[in-house]
Amino acid sequence: MVVAIVPLFLTAALGFSIFGFAAYEAAYQAINAVFRIWGGSIADSRQSHKKAAATGYSISAVTRLGLVLSALVAWVPLIPFLLADRIGKGLRTAPRDALISLSTAPDRLGIAFGVHRAMDTAGALLGPLVAFIFLPNAPGAFDAVFVISAMFAAVGVAAIWLFAQEKPQKQIKQNQQPRIIDQ
Repeated sequence: MVVAIVPLFLTAALGFSIFGFAAYEAAYQAINAVFRIWGGSIADSRQSHKKAAATGYSISAVTRLGLVLSALVAWVPLIPFLLADRIGKGLRTAPRDALISLSTAPDRLGIAFGVHRAMDTAGALLGPLVAFIFLPNAPGAFDAVFVISAMFAAVGVAAIWLFAQEKPQKQIKQNQQPRIIDQ
């Protein structure tokens, strides 16, 4: 929902130039890439994929409140909240995928990731639809879209903290090599 309206908000509401938007987008993607690697590394080293993923989701959810504030109060800068959202997304991506794979039977991995991608795609479709149905009826009410997004984010954070279960990886002993089975 937020990703879909940010270009409109930055250019139409805040007056960003094409160069300003391009600079923002470059920083946005770079931060996401760096924190994906870091998030996965932390989750693996600490064997706490749930905590790493939930932390990333929580960071993104909290940034929605900052987006609301920056849409309401002109002196509150927006860009740090948007970039912090990408930190949260980067931190959660690899640990979330590991959490899915570690908590799924090997013969059901395709289904598990298929369901995850289908739900993610449904959200990517429905979020912008909600935003673009809402905005024509309340022109310039970006703050309301950010509030709606914050509510959905809070539900997501609660779901992962309450329902996801950590299943640590089995450690491979140093002298033991993984066994490849021919079929």
